[in-house]
Amino acid sequence: MFPEEIIAEIFSWLPAKSIGRFRCASKPWKSLLSQPQFIKTHLDRTKHRPIVEESLILLSPESGSLYSTQLNNAHHLLDEITLFAKKLTFDDHRFTFFYHRLVSCDGLILVSNDDKKLLLINPTTREIKEMPSLSLPFDLKPLSFGLGYDSVNDDYKVVLISCIEKTFDAQMFVHVYSVRNGTWKRVDDSPFKHFPFEDTSAVFVDGFIHWVAMSSDRSFVIAAFDLVDEKFYEVPLSSLADTDKVDSEESESDYSEVSDSDNTDEEFMFDDLVVLGGCLCAFPLCISDTCHNLFVAMMKEYGAEESWTKIPIKYSDSEIRPLCLLGKEQMVMMICRRINEVLVVYNMKEATLKDIVVHGFPGKIGVGGSYFESLVSPHCSNEAVTTL
Repeated sequence: MFPEEIIAEIFSWLPAKSIGRFRCASKPWKSLLSQPQFIKTHLDRTKHRPIVEESLILLSPESGSLYSTQLNNAHHLLDEITLFAKKLTFDDHRFTFFYHRLVSCDGLILVSNDDKKLLLINPTTREIKEMPSLSLPFDLKPLSFGLGYDSVNDDYKVVLISCIEKTFDAQMFVHVYSVRNGTWKRVDDSPFKHFPFEDTSAVFVDGFIHWVAMSSDRSFVIAAFDLVDEKFYEVPLSSLADTDKVDSEESESDYSEVSDSDNTDEEFMFDDLVVLGGCLCAFPLCISDTCHNLFVAMMKEYGAEESWTKIPIKYSDSEIRPLCLLGKEQMVMMICRRINEVLVVYNMKEATLKDIVVHGFPGKIGVGGSYFESLVSPHCSNEAVTTL
């Protein structure tokens, strides 16, 4: 009989859904594979794999149901990529995303239901936690939510930014919900001007939740909220002003170089944020009439201004929204064609597009974004109760 330590070590390398099947094999295995330390080890190894296998979570606007599809199971055809979606069962809940923006961290996803209750769910384990309502004073209106992990206090936190009126000098109120304690509290106001849900995403990287915001001098910045000290900071962006900057390793990387002439007629404004390959990325909204050379800016080393690197996207017929990486050479994106949004895969090396066809999903796709499967409990409890 193998010692528990060896069994846990072996299982910590398996995908989350595989562990769910072994939990059902016996009570001792269920207990062992539900221990907090095992879940943390499994999460750490999942996040630090050379290529993290991500899944897409899809929302059906008609039924309010959630569907997931695994990108690593995609069928690559000549002119398209085929995926198969599976409906996620959460009793009779009807879900909505915040203006089709996915708020996620470590496999947990923040959603709301028809009663406008905030819910924290794990799509992999099917666990769900209903958060208590926050009574906002002074007729405050929610602007944006963020979700992240406080490593010092071993706690997941939800951050709500709200204001009374949407003017430049409006006071930005900040409330923080502790998942472990189950309580809301108000913290210091944000020094930045924040935008509504539909305008910018909140993404979690390296202990901070990030938003595209505006500083007091009306310049666009990346505002970062530290979940430990619960204060705002500004991510260094000055090197991005040099639109010809390309990492010195680009010639040997999977990304093409950008020549000096690529951006001479274009004007860029960083419009939104995304996490690609575990790195904070900003992607721009092109505001010129003829924009042919978009790019995603990736901060390869968090906090290091000199590590900003451009990933060229030689496609400009539609608005784009990157979702995640697929391997080393491809990026999954949402693009707008006429009035519909569609999923595509963009090959960064060859500058080509393939449509993604999703079978098993009813009606029009409402895409929240990507997540990776984990065993993390939305209750921050000592034992994860799972129905994998």
